[in-house]
This record gives sequence, structure tokens and C-alpha cells, in this order.
Amino acid sequence: MNIKTITEANDIKAYYDLLVRAITDEPQFFRVSAIDIVGEVFPTKDTFENFTLGAFSDDGELVGTVGFKRDLFVKLKHKGLIFRMYVSEKAKGQGLGRKLLQACTDRAMQGEGLKQIYLTVVATNHRAKSLYLSEGFETFAVERNSIQMAENEFVDEDSMIKYL
Repeated sequence: MNIKTITEANDIKAYYDLLVRAITDEPQFFRVSAIDIVGEVFPTKDTFENFTLGAFSDDGELVGTVGFKRDLFVKLKHKGLIFRMYVSEKAKGQGLGRKLLQACTDRAMQGEGLKQIYLTVVATNHRAKSLYLSEGFETFAVERNSIQMAENEFVDEDSMIKYL
């Protein structure tokens, strides 16, 4: 398994292919739908403040991702957001999520002055929450009915934070 920054055009296409597949196969774990990302500009660059990592299998297939964005406002620059973390079905159970999360945190901490990292997770995504808790994140808020999955179906979302 190789973890690297997604920057090249072919990696960006692989990123969106994986994201659309993830949203389609496991919509219960995402706050976005496939429609939401049509025509989207790739959400990160390649700096300590703003990046996306990809986990590639030995044959070069993208099987996991995690994004990071640091807040740009001066008074909030000590915080960063982890987002769109996903490991494909075929790569689950191999510790890849932990490796991606650790690689993301390690890279983010190379930027100056970072004090905390936060994320949101669907409250019923127990596997992801367990990983985040084991890596030092703690729940600090629950937003009830945060995400509308269907006309009359809402799910809660937990906000989690790790103090560095």
C-alpha cells in the first residue's frame, strides 16, 4: 500500500471515481450525494494547510482517501478539518483507515501552529467513530437530524476533535 498526495490529473479522476462509488454504495455514511459533486473543483491543493491523501494498492488502484483543510481566518488558523475519509470495501479490515488518518495528522502537524483537528461523522457509523476514538478524537457535539437522507429520513452527525 502506498499513501501519497493526490495532485495529478489521473489521480483526481480516480479520486472522484472512488468518491462517487462510495456515495452510491454507502450513502448512509456521507453528507453529500453524487449530484452535489458534479462539476466540483478539486477541494484541496498540496500544502500542509490543504491536501488530500490517497491510498493506492500495489497495482496502483486508489482504495482510500482523506482530505484536510486548515481554517484560513487568523483567529481560527490553529484548527483544521478532516473530511471525506473513505476506504473501499475491498480494502477494509486491513488497517488502512488508521494509516490514512495517521498520515493525514502527521502531515497536517508539519504546518506551523496547528493545535486541534476536527471532523464530523454520521452518528451511526460506529466503525469510523471507533477508529477516531482510538486515535485520540473525542465527541464534543451531536447535531440531531443533521443530514436528510430521504424525504422523511434524517440522521444525526457527531462532531469530534483531537487536541494536539
